[in-house]
Amino acid sequence: MKKLVIFLFVFKLWAINILILNSYSPDLKWTEVQTHSLINILRKNIPNLHLYVEFMDTKKFKPTKKYFSLYKNYLENKYKNIPFDIVAVTDDNALNFIRENKTLNIFKNSKIFFEGINNLSLQNKLDKSTYTGVFEKKNPLSNLAIAKKVKSNLKTIYVISDASTSGNKTIKQYKDAFKNIKNIKFIYINESNLNDILKKLKNYNKDSVMMLLTFGSMKYNGYVIPVNDVPRIISKIYNDPIIVHTDIYVNLKNTNIIGGDVTDAKQQATLNAQKIIQYVNGTPIQNIKFEKNNANRIYLNVKHLKKFGINAYNLNIPNSIYINKLNSFYEIYKTQIITIITIFIIILIFLILLANKNRVINKLNKSLEEKISKAIKENQKKEQLLFQQSKLAAMGEMIGAIAHQWRQPLNTLSLNIQLLVDDFFDKKVDEEYILSFEKKNLNIVNFMSKTIDDFRNFFKKDKEKQEFELLEAVIDVLKLIDKQLKNHNISIEIHGDDSKIIGYKNEFKQVILNIINNAREAIVKNNTKNGTISINIKNNIITITDNGGGIPKEIQNRIFEPYFTTKGAKGTGIGLYMSKIIIEEHMNGKLYFINENDKTTFIIDFKGEK
Repeated sequence: MKKLVIFLFVFKLWAINILILNSYSPDLKWTEVQTHSLINILRKNIPNLHLYVEFMDTKKFKPTKKYFSLYKNYLENKYKNIPFDIVAVTDDNALNFIRENKTLNIFKNSKIFFEGINNLSLQNKLDKSTYTGVFEKKNPLSNLAIAKKVKSNLKTIYVISDASTSGNKTIKQYKDAFKNIKNIKFIYINESNLNDILKKLKNYNKDSVMMLLTFGSMKYNGYVIPVNDVPRIISKIYNDPIIVHTDIYVNLKNTNIIGGDVTDAKQQATLNAQKIIQYVNGTPIQNIKFEKNNANRIYLNVKHLKKFGINAYNLNIPNSIYINKLNSFYEIYKTQIITIITIFIIILIFLILLANKNRVINKLNKSLEEKISKAIKENQKKEQLLFQQSKLAAMGEMIGAIAHQWRQPLNTLSLNIQLLVDDFFDKKVDEEYILSFEKKNLNIVNFMSKTIDDFRNFFKKDKEKQEFELLEAVIDVLKLIDKQLKNHNISIEIHGDDSKIIGYKNEFKQVILNIINNAREAIVKNNTKNGTISINIKNNIITITDNGGGIPKEIQNRIFEPYFTTKGAKGTGIGLYMSKIIIEEHMNGKLYFINENDKTTFIIDFKGEK
């Protein structure tokens, strides 16, 4: 007994090395909540903790043997001097990886704690002296009971999923659960293309409820779309109640999702963290049982149910958690956010219109000068008008950029607010929690405010020439449109020296914005795989190259003409024309292009400038 006490005392003095190995990317909300919850609980409860986090991203990279081998080499080289005491894995692919590579030096003495595991057969296969954790057990029959309560004349249930490995497994679980159900028709649809799902739902049975499963990756109109867009698009076609089985969808706006008995990411992480803490405090792992039935929660979306004339509180579903309540804290906070955004945009538009109005009035009040200078003034006026049109077109692009920049912060604010409400009801909200909540969310708001400042500064008129670094100006543009490029899976390669010139910095940035946007549109239009835009700055020469298919020979001689466009009604045809004027007439440089195979390179040459 004395030896055991000494061992436990020494064990507590040692640093605990824990690796959190996630199957998916941090961009997936499910993984984000799992990881953050696990980290927060472990840091609060385990002293001398050394924590490491990795993401396998197996939604993007298929978990093949080759990928597992490469990932094994990566981890082995990175952590060769860190033997892990504990590995906490999230979801099936990470657990499968660890099982195949348990003999690695970094893992051989590790205890494995898992969560989010769909393969229930592992309950009888895993070595209980090494493995324990939380299984992800779906409750199709519980969701069927909810469906019958919200639709009294229920005749059909549509079960919708993607065609991934996990999607197919979940579909099978639902089929097995419903195989003995009579008097209800079950229609199972699992596709990798959202257009195919929408076709099958076009003439759906109105006496129905949909059960929407998890989506990892889905194509729509030829593009891979964010997972949260899938329920929104489906809700435009399917106008009846939708039940989900994962918490990341339960409060998704602009949908018909009314809730469900769901696998809860935060609850799974909490249960798994508790098991890790038990083990660290001295409980043998074989005495820490698998968790199978306590990781789910029932959520009911009050507002969405009201759309169908249903009072959530009258459904009498035990242990329900009510979200999206009328006049809730979240609703009030959401309105404030939208109001602030609207005020920002209105002020910006008002200032721009006021500035344009004053310029027009001043021009109209000026008397005509001598006939000799009349032609020159007319040309200047036309050029100014083209410049303003080009600026307004760029402004439209930038408003789209703001939308992309703000989407993730707004989603994060929404998630934080939802977690605040949960933690309030769980009696976890104290002064320290509120201060942390304030600090975290003020950082997000400050980031959004900084985006507005960057947008406003982008369109300030340069009063006079100034010396500026070319690389810095290009990076300023990329910051504003980074999200749009990532949305289309376009990578940016940039290399630059310390080249400086004297000129109009904001006009130069508009030229860069126009060329990069043209490259982006070419890549998207031609469905270029591995779309890339390469930017190189050396000795006051900038080259911008894209692999978007090149410029057709028949229009190469016309692209710098005013009002020439290949975009139909959507284009103005003044972007490249004004870009050439800015570079060559305002800044004494040269702008031209080289077309080679499927690549186009625009060259801006300031070699003669400082």
